[in-house]
Amino acid sequence: MPDTHTTRLLVMLALISVASCSAEVATSVEVASTTVVVLPTSTTVVVLPTSTTVVVLPTSTTVVVLPTTAAVPPTTTAAAPTTTTVPPTTTTVPPTTTAAAPTTTTVPPTTTTVGQTAPRRTPSAEDPLRVMIVGDSVTYEIQPGLTAALEHTGLVTSANRTQVGFGLSRWPIYPWWDVWEPFLDEVQPEAVVIQAGIWDVAEVFASELRRPVPTDPDWDEQFTFLMEVAVDVLSSDGAIVYWQTTLPSTSPGPGGRLNDLVADLADRDDRVVMVDFTPAFTRNGGYTGFVERDGVEWPIRKVDGVHLCREGSEIAGRVTAEAIATDWGFEVVDGWEDGAWRADPLFDVDPCDDPAPPGSPS
Repeated sequence: MPDTHTTRLLVMLALISVASCSAEVATSVEVASTTVVVLPTSTTVVVLPTSTTVVVLPTSTTVVVLPTTAAVPPTTTAAAPTTTTVPPTTTTVPPTTTAAAPTTTTVPPTTTTVGQTAPRRTPSAEDPLRVMIVGDSVTYEIQPGLTAALEHTGLVTSANRTQVGFGLSRWPIYPWWDVWEPFLDEVQPEAVVIQAGIWDVAEVFASELRRPVPTDPDWDEQFTFLMEVAVDVLSSDGAIVYWQTTLPSTSPGPGGRLNDLVADLADRDDRVVMVDFTPAFTRNGGYTGFVERDGVEWPIRKVDGVHLCREGSEIAGRVTAEAIATDWGFEVVDGWEDGAWRADPLFDVDPCDDPAPPGSPS
């Protein structure tokens, strides 16, 4: 039987095939209880074991191979001799005989399975923890504060690989698994921070190109599948995935729906740690756009009510850094909060109504 990663890959290939299918068509003929598939010229045929689901892609279809981390012992298959003739041509497939013992698959108790992780090491100044940050424009605004908090410890290096407009469901126009591959090779992260949401559940530009769309009756199942594939890719070399919840908003419905999926994924997959922003970004149980600093109300969200100001980046950065630090056995050290990261011009896009000039200490 194919392992979990192979099964997910086959399903992803089927999704890609649907999105980019060409005019070439395969035909099939039922001969002596055997389905014979006649494929277009130059099509590569892969023979898989019995009971394996086969996805046939048209010529010129790009096949994306996701890495696998689980090893399943080989299986043996017993098959009677078969002779297959494809009418109306005169080509005859010669009989094949495979002699083997009955199929037996035994998975030893020590085999690595989805959800298992290696023990955490202790980061040091000589061998710092390698962190990579991916996500959308909100994550882009979180990362200055997060990177400052992590690197101020002297025990972490942080690499920003965020992308404005990123969404897992935007894979038909943004194949994130391909985009991430060189990042993973370059950074070799031990911890990956990710947030997705705005471009997946909200009304956004080109939202009709998403797969799935939020109105699909099986959106939860489809989006869960995409999350699982994302974790498989990001943790392919053993990294822990720190999945940030969607920030509270004035319309809590869509974000809450996605956050439930994040919580469920973290509960059943040991490779995933949920970073919950809800307590830090709510007041009296509801959305808030401000935080008090020395008796002054500072904005934490930009004028659109979605993106983050400096104070919001500081809060989200601390929450995420503390989750990583707790997991890896070190502490977040004060002193980074008023650093040079506050002068980053990204905070002046869709400006924040700060009570002091940009870059001023809070």
